[in-house]
Amino acid sequence: MDGKSIICSTDAMQKTGKIAIEEHWGNQELNDLRTEWGKRTGYAVTVDPKAIAYSFPRMLDFDKFRLPSMDEFGITMQVISTGSPGVQGYADTRKAISRAKALNDAQAEIIHKYPGRFAGFAGLPTQDPKAAADELDRAVKQLGFKGAMIQGSTNWEYLDENKYWVIWEKAEALEVPIYLHVQEPSFATAKLYEGHPELTGATWAWGVETATHALRIINSGVFDAFPKATLILGHLGEALPYLLGRLDEGFFMAAKSGRKLNKALSEYIRSNLLATTSGLYRPETLLCAITAMGEDRILYAMDYPFVEPKASVDCFMRTPLTDEVREKISHLNAEKWLKL
Repeated sequence: MDGKSIICSTDAMQKTGKIAIEEHWGNQELNDLRTEWGKRTGYAVTVDPKAIAYSFPRMLDFDKFRLPSMDEFGITMQVISTGSPGVQGYADTRKAISRAKALNDAQAEIIHKYPGRFAGFAGLPTQDPKAAADELDRAVKQLGFKGAMIQGSTNWEYLDENKYWVIWEKAEALEVPIYLHVQEPSFATAKLYEGHPELTGATWAWGVETATHALRIINSGVFDAFPKATLILGHLGEALPYLLGRLDEGFFMAAKSGRKLNKALSEYIRSNLLATTSGLYRPETLLCAITAMGEDRILYAMDYPFVEPKASVDCFMRTPLTDEVREKISHLNAEKWLKL
């Protein structure tokens, strides 16, 4: 079976109940924040707004767009979070802290309004790592959230730095994952794409930035210090599952300046990382991720509203999987890892 010969009916899509865990919502404040962040950082828009003109109204309206779409394509639950740049986009630390609380409260109201259809990942004010850890604690214990989504770096600082370890410590203690979402690369890295805007954004730059961020976290020793901490990467692991042997070979040969880890890089990816199916991919890519990381560590996600729901579900349904593995990725793994 080559994964191309299966065309899924809406009936088949509905029968396989799915929990989707990288699903975004927003409001006018968050949309304005994206514009303000772009002006402040000097970043040009890396996504053609005409290509995804449907995304903004879908992001806001739950009754007209989101819930009917979920019902049509068999999405029993979405784990929702704010879109990029999220809380990481605020320049002022005090404002980031106050707005994180307000946005998380607003998200909790959405979840409460539609019982059983939504769960949430918290937005964290990483501009103040201690405040971020405190907000994660509040969001999990008081609002019932299932972890946090962090929108990449914070002012080009990465989560491997020691000052951010308080967040990892809290996540391990609460037994909830941190989902690392894609973001624009630093300005130094962005020079790689000069003259080739088609390679920015989702084509290449976001994945490279996020995969590198994840490797920084692993190589810093975060998972040696907090072995039960869990990092989620979208887009089938941002290519890391396909490089396990190369990563181990490279680390062995690298000039490491005395850096030591308790395990091989590939073992952290197999034991501390989860990957989701967010975005579009080819069926053979999902099969590779399952082989590399294990069928218990891959979770379904759509990346709503930026991906057409039918295309996302069709990619998943025409991947040749056993019924047992399909059920795990569809919803059982999310239920286990997020305690749904």
